[in-house]
Amino acid sequence: KSKGNFLTLRNACPTSDDVRAYRYLVVSSQYRNPLSFTETALGAAKGALKRMDNIMKQLNDALGDNNLPGNDSKSDIALCVEKELLNFEAALQDDLSMPRASASMFSIIKLAESE
Repeated sequence: KSKGNFLTLRNACPTSDDVRAYRYLVVSSQYRNPLSFTETALGAAKGALKRMDNIMKQLNDALGDNNLPGNDSKSDIALCVEKELLNFEAALQDDLSMPRASASMFSIIKLAESE
């Protein structure tokens, strides 16, 4: 602290978007490893949150319009979601591996973005 290399969260994250990105950065990191807090890491977290927000908006719009397929057979995205949910749960059960769990979540987001 006396060397001036001390940073408070209030100074590091002045906006609510920064705070949200910091929270995501912490949650998506492996708890056994030291957290590397850099502007690059915070920027990557902001980008990840932006992708999640965009998909959530698209899903909410689709659900609000009742624009869902009436097909009883499972779509590619439904099969992907089932598979990745199992991977997500397995990652959490494997020593709370949040990086692997996040990868499963982003597999679904990537597929949804291509739809």
